[in-house]
Amino acid sequence: MTKFIKFLFWSSIAVTTFGILTTLTVYLYLKPDLPEISLVDQSQLQVPLKIYTSDGVLIGEFGEKKRRPINFDDIPSNLKNAFLAAEDDGFFRHQGISYTGILRSFIRCIGPNGCFGGGGTISMQVVRGYVLTRDQTVIRKLKEILLAYELESAASKKEIFELYVNSIFLGNRSYGIESAADTYFGKSSQELTLAESALIASLAQLPSRVNPIKAPERTKSRRNWILGRMLKLRYISNEDYILAISEPVNISKYIKSYDLDSRHLAELIRQEIINRYGLRAYSEGWEVYSTIDSKLQSKAIESISERLSEYDKRHGWRPKNNYLDIFSIDDINSLANLDYSPLAIGIEESFDFTSDVDTLLTRIRNTFDSNIFIHSHKRGIVIDVNEESFKYLSEDLQVLSLNWDAETYKWARRYISINSRGSLPQNFYDLIKPGDFIYLKSTNDNIVLDQIPLAEAALISINPNTGSISSYVGGTSFDDGLFDRVRLSFPQTGSSFKPFVYAAAFANNYNPSSIINDAPIIFNDENLESFWRPENYTGKFYGPTRLREGLVQSLNIVSIKLLRELGITTANNYISKFGFERSRLPNDLSLALGSGNFSPAEVARSYGVLANDGYLVDLHYVSKILDRDGNNIFIHQDTEEADLEDITANMSAFPWLNTLELEAKKPYNLLSNASNKNKVIDERVTHIVKDILKEHTRRGSTGRKTGILKRSDIAGKTGTTNDAKSTWFSGFHEDLVTTVWVGTDDFTSLGDNEYGSSIALPIWVDYMSLALENLPESEIRIPSGISYVKVNKSTGEIANPDDKNTYFELFLNENIDN
Repeated sequence: MTKFIKFLFWSSIAVTTFGILTTLTVYLYLKPDLPEISLVDQSQLQVPLKIYTSDGVLIGEFGEKKRRPINFDDIPSNLKNAFLAAEDDGFFRHQGISYTGILRSFIRCIGPNGCFGGGGTISMQVVRGYVLTRDQTVIRKLKEILLAYELESAASKKEIFELYVNSIFLGNRSYGIESAADTYFGKSSQELTLAESALIASLAQLPSRVNPIKAPERTKSRRNWILGRMLKLRYISNEDYILAISEPVNISKYIKSYDLDSRHLAELIRQEIINRYGLRAYSEGWEVYSTIDSKLQSKAIESISERLSEYDKRHGWRPKNNYLDIFSIDDINSLANLDYSPLAIGIEESFDFTSDVDTLLTRIRNTFDSNIFIHSHKRGIVIDVNEESFKYLSEDLQVLSLNWDAETYKWARRYISINSRGSLPQNFYDLIKPGDFIYLKSTNDNIVLDQIPLAEAALISINPNTGSISSYVGGTSFDDGLFDRVRLSFPQTGSSFKPFVYAAAFANNYNPSSIINDAPIIFNDENLESFWRPENYTGKFYGPTRLREGLVQSLNIVSIKLLRELGITTANNYISKFGFERSRLPNDLSLALGSGNFSPAEVARSYGVLANDGYLVDLHYVSKILDRDGNNIFIHQDTEEADLEDITANMSAFPWLNTLELEAKKPYNLLSNASNKNKVIDERVTHIVKDILKEHTRRGSTGRKTGILKRSDIAGKTGTTNDAKSTWFSGFHEDLVTTVWVGTDDFTSLGDNEYGSSIALPIWVDYMSLALENLPESEIRIPSGISYVKVNKSTGEIANPDDKNTYFELFLNENIDN
C-alpha cells in the first residue's frame, strides 16, 4: 500500500513536471511568433463616415463597418447577461480559458474535420478576432490560449468585455453592440428590450447564417435558446422569459435614428462624398460637418409637425385601420377583460403558452410592426369602447384606458371629404371601435387620441449672402422615406412667383404706381385652353389698380395683364436671371400665376437675390471635412469665378487629373453652379420689390400671422396653386431666407379654404420666431438712383401741388420724367 502511494505521488510529480516543461516548451516555441498584446487597440478599427451639423450634432453615419464604441458601465445588464449566457457564463470567474472548452476543442482538432467550431472564452475570441488568422489548426488554438493569458494579465475583465462588445461583428456591416442596436432596431443599446438584447447576442457566432434579415426563424430559435439559458442562470424571471420569447423577429419596420432628423441632407452628403472620394470614405473615420444649425433644424421639424397636425385636424377624424380580420372578437373580449397585461394569461403553469398566448402576442406584435413608428406618438390597439372611456393595448402590452373629454375632441368631426365633415362627436362611439389601430400623443401631461397628417412639407433656410444652408427638411417626421422634397419635388409655385414678374416690369419702365385695370377678361390663347377666364382668389374685381396693390393683394388679373403688356419673352429673359432655368419657364400667360414647376431649393435661391440686393449665390451644405486625426480634408471657401474657370479648364484638358487637390476646391453646391461676382439684378429693382413684399407681410391675413414676430425688416410672399394643390410661403430678412412648401406627393387638393397663408405661413412664422432671435433689426438702406415721389393714388401719376389723394412712391430716377 505504501509503495502504491509513493508511486502515485511520484507519478503526479512527473506528470506535473512534464506538463510544466511541455507548456514552457510550447510557450518558448510559439513566443517569437505571438503578436504583441498591445496590438489590441480600438484606434486600428475601421471607423465609418459620420455627418454632423455645424455645431457637432450627429445626423448620419455610413460605412462598411459601422461602429459606435460604448463604455462597460453603459452596457445594459440584460445585454451583458445575454452575451455571457450565449458565449461564456464563467467569464468573470476564469483566467481567460475554460478547461472543459479546451478539451472539447482539442478533441475536435484531432478528429477528421479539424478544429471546426468552438468559440472559446470571450478572452480567446478577443485575441482571435484582433491578432490571429482564421486557420483551423492546433497551433492556432495554442496561440489563442497563450494570448488569452497575456490579455487577462494586461487588462481588467471590464476592459476585455468592453473590447469584445465594441469589436465583434454582428452582421450587416455592424461591428459592436451599439452599431447593431442601431442597425436592427433603430435605437441605442440602452433602449433594447430583453428579446432584442438576446437577438443581438445570438448573432455573435455565425452572423452570416444567424441573421434576422436573411434567416429570421433560425435567429428566433437561437435567440430563444439564449433566453432559456438566461432563465436557467437566473438572469431573468419566468415572466420576463414569457414576454421575451413572444416577440416576433421583425426588424423591417425599424428606421435608423440619429441625434437629429436630417436624413435627407445626410443622404445627399453621403452620395456626394462617395462620388468624390470613392468607397474608402466609408472606413476612414472621416467627419463631415454640414452647414446645418441644429437648433434651427430642430425648430423646423417641430414647426412642421405641429402646424401640419393643426391643418389635418381642420379636416376631421379619418376612419382608422381596423384589424378585426386578424383578431377575432373572442381575442378582443379576452384582452378587454384583463386588468393590466395579456401576459397574465400565460403565467399559470397549466396554460398552453405556445398554442395560445404566443400566437396571440405574435399577432399583436405584427400589427404594431405593420404601422409606422413615430417618435412623437404612442401607438395602441382598441380593445373595448364605451361612451365615456375606452381600453387599448399599448406597445409594451399594457391594457390602458382613456377618458372622454368633449373639449379635447371637438375637432374630431368625421371626415367625409377634403371639404366636408360630419357632426360634432358626442362620445368615443363616434370615433373608434374595437380592433382599430390608433395613435396617441402627450399634450399638457395628458394622453389624447391623435392622427397622422396625410399632407407633406418641405423647408429650406439659407443665408442669402453666403449661400450657407441653415435648415433642410425634405419631408415630415411622419414619413419614413428618403424622398427629398427640397430639391427633387417640383410643384407649381403659385403666387409666390409673382414678385419676379413684377421685378421684370420694374426693370422695363413700369413703376409701383403704374395702373392696370382689374376687370374680367377672357383670353383665347393657343398655348392654353380654348378660353381662359382667370379670377382673383376673392372672386371680386377691383377696377384700376396700382401695381403695388396688385402685388400686395396678389391680384391674378393684374398680374396676367401686366405680363401681357410686358411680353412673355421679355419677362422670361429677365426672370431667368434670378436662377430659374429659362427652358422651364412657361411660354404663356399662366406664367404670371406661377404655373412653372420649381423645387423649394430653387425658389429659396431666387428669393435670396431679392434679399441680398441682386446677387445670385450658390447654396452649399458642407463646411468642412476632417480625417480621423482631425486634419482638414476640405474647408468651404467662397470660390472666385476665376478659380472655378481654372478648375474647369484643368479638368477638361486633363480628365484624369481628378485629384483631391482639385476636389478640395469645389464647394458642395445644392444646385447647378450659378454664382457670379457681378450683380444679376439691379439693386434698385430688388429694393422696390422688397418694399412691396414688406407691405404684403404687414397687411391682411399675412400680417395678422407675422405680427407676432414684431419685426419691420421682414418681407415675403404667399403662394397657392389651383385647388390648393400646393401652398407656399417664402420670406426673408437680409441675412436669412426661408421657403416653406406644403402639399401632397400626388398633388391632390388640400381643401377649398386652404391657402399659403393658412398652412405654409404658420410654419414659417414658428420657425422664424427662433431664427430671428440672433439677427438684429436691419436698417433701411435706399440705393442711389431711386427716389420717393408724391403720386396720385387714383391715377398713379406724379401728383399736382393741389392733389389731396396722394402718397409717396418709389421710382427709378430715370422713370420720374416719364
